[in-house]
Amino acid sequence: MQLENLTKKNQEFIHIATTKLIKDGKSDEEIKALLEEILPSILESQKKGVTARSLYGAPTEWAASQTTVTENNNTLPENDNPWLMWLDSSLLILAILGFVNGGMNLFTQGSQYGLVTFIIVGFGVGAGIYFMYHFVYRHMGEGKQRPKIWKAILVLLLATLAWSAIFFLANLIPASINPVLSPIANILIAAVAFGIRYLLKKKYNIRNAMQPVR
Repeated sequence: MQLENLTKKNQEFIHIATTKLIKDGKSDEEIKALLEEILPSILESQKKGVTARSLYGAPTEWAASQTTVTENNNTLPENDNPWLMWLDSSLLILAILGFVNGGMNLFTQGSQYGLVTFIIVGFGVGAGIYFMYHFVYRHMGEGKQRPKIWKAILVLLLATLAWSAIFFLANLIPASINPVLSPIANILIAAVAFGIRYLLKKKYNIRNAMQPVR
């Protein structure tokens, strides 16, 4: 870098900016790359009497903006793929059902789900959650036209009826193809579902179907 060719004011700009970048956790390589991007412009402008501060503003603000740009570039936009959102919601329901049902039956003898019932309920309720998102929640973000109250109530009613039908029909599955899960098995399945959901959400940044779009 050609720091020795800079004026005192521009050297001061580089020094303050570098200190800020170090505080923000930038590596030596990252700092060097950032400074090499702006040095040619600074050197060219100082020939005309224009300082680095005039070009880029306060050095601390310029350094902070570089950190913000990097963070934004490393953040994926929320993924609203319907299949991924349905899977995300279903895995969440499986995790909740498994932990609650398994945990309760460790201490008391209550109703236990069969394996097929467990899966059908989990993915069925997950589909209902996405149904609610598609017709209600995604229209409730800031600046969006909210759905009419009667439409929201109708969608909620249909989703509730669908969930009730799923629970009813799932319980009619013959025991021969629907082995009852032990409390420990419920908890293990819940843990696996939660782990898979966490990994998928981390990799694809899947939008939460139970929240309005911001």
